[in-house]
Amino acid sequence: MTCSACEKELSFNEIGLNKKFNGNSAPLCMRCLAEKLGVTTARLEEKIAEYRAAGCTMFVAGSRSE
Repeated sequence: MTCSACEKELSFNEIGLNKKFNGNSAPLCMRCLAEKLGVTTARLEEKIAEYRAAGCTMFVAGSRSE
């Protein structure tokens, strides 16, 4: 799966972020999603860690999101 804006290949965690924050819209990489949401990529990385710590299986440790 690729980013609909820049065509970068999406990581597992980026796909999870899209499911959480982008709904059924065209998939975006972390950089493009952060821009769309008006947040930093660091903030999205924090959200991945929070969801993973809460037991959400849509995010995995060690998956490079950038």
